[in-house]
Amino acid sequence: MRGGRKAVCRLGILGLLLLCCFLAKAAAAGTEKYSEGVSVRKTKGTWSPAEADSIRQEESEQEFPDSCIFWGERGEEVLENEKLDRMEQASVIEVLGDTQGLLAATAPLYEEDEDGCLLSEDLACRLFGSKYVMGEEISYRGRTLTVRGILRGMEGTAAVQAEKEGDSVLDTIAYEANTEGDSLESPVQAFLMRHGIQGKVQPWRYFAVCAELLVFLLPLVIFLRMAGRTADACRKMHSRSLRTRAGKDGRQRNTRIRTAGMYAVPVLMAVLFYWLFRPSLGVNRDMMPTKWSDFNFWRQTIQQIQNNLELLLQTKKTSLDLLVLRPFFSCLKYCVMAWLLYAVGYRWEKNAGTAEVLAGILLSWILLLGVICFLGDSGLYLAGEKRVWFWACFWLTGGYAADRMHAF
Repeated sequence: MRGGRKAVCRLGILGLLLLCCFLAKAAAAGTEKYSEGVSVRKTKGTWSPAEADSIRQEESEQEFPDSCIFWGERGEEVLENEKLDRMEQASVIEVLGDTQGLLAATAPLYEEDEDGCLLSEDLACRLFGSKYVMGEEISYRGRTLTVRGILRGMEGTAAVQAEKEGDSVLDTIAYEANTEGDSLESPVQAFLMRHGIQGKVQPWRYFAVCAELLVFLLPLVIFLRMAGRTADACRKMHSRSLRTRAGKDGRQRNTRIRTAGMYAVPVLMAVLFYWLFRPSLGVNRDMMPTKWSDFNFWRQTIQQIQNNLELLLQTKKTSLDLLVLRPFFSCLKYCVMAWLLYAVGYRWEKNAGTAEVLAGILLSWILLLGVICFLGDSGLYLAGEKRVWFWACFWLTGGYAADRMHAF
């Protein structure tokens, strides 16, 4: 009876561990979703709409024009629903340009649409009592704006087009390089020099890379432990085969076949691990020098990364910044929980039987299905990830194989 309870507890810990890993992966996906480009924040003051338009016009005339959207955020602005006499405070993002490359929403806000706006779901519910508010009107700084869509993943936020003649808060550029160009210098630095922009570059991709590494670290440790156990079993099997050389030919042949099969197991596990986690093993091209003789590249790159991270930590955060930071810290939280559960499971580790391995795989899949049902867009992303579905099989089957090898 005690053994049965212990097996159930081990399965429960395993299921919770895999659940935390799945949630960490979903959070890492959220970090990647909003960090494809970089932000350039003006060192002092703001751009006027005329200055921003001039920069965008100059960029559009380049051979390989880059994408740039000017925007800024006002905090604690008042939005009013005059029909229902409701007023709410919100952070308002003023944009100069189409919002497709900047904000995720049910509908875009086009540059020429100066009478439209986007609302976060919670803000729409507080102002109108429903999230289905397309076509409704609100009042903002003396402007009457029509709701065009709902912002995704944001709270207490609205988005509007910046007034061409008004006082703007355009202090940031959402920048994404054109990949058709072959420039050897940093695209963002070339963009700043071309237009004489004095600003601080904020590459949010660092958080996406860190989140991916956090999610990748635990399966890497599990794989290395598994590979070590398998290699130890192979060595023992090899020594046994040497002792049986003086025996009968048939027994010696069987031992050789078994030994060859044992050595094939770690090779197969390594191939499967690479197949499952290949995206995590990639190296960003920005991390590779363009010239073999550039001996200071790595030192300069590390210093630049350090400076960028310090800037990201010290800069006042906007609503768009939080779209990256919230999933990153969620990923960190779930990774820490997964490591704690793995430490508890490691203390209870014992040889598992076939039924327990199959039950663990089935339990992890049931938990994964439940997670997908409640995660919305992130759940759909998880459903398409082969490593999420096969990680439990890889881990439990590999551990089972290593145990059986030690049993011979």
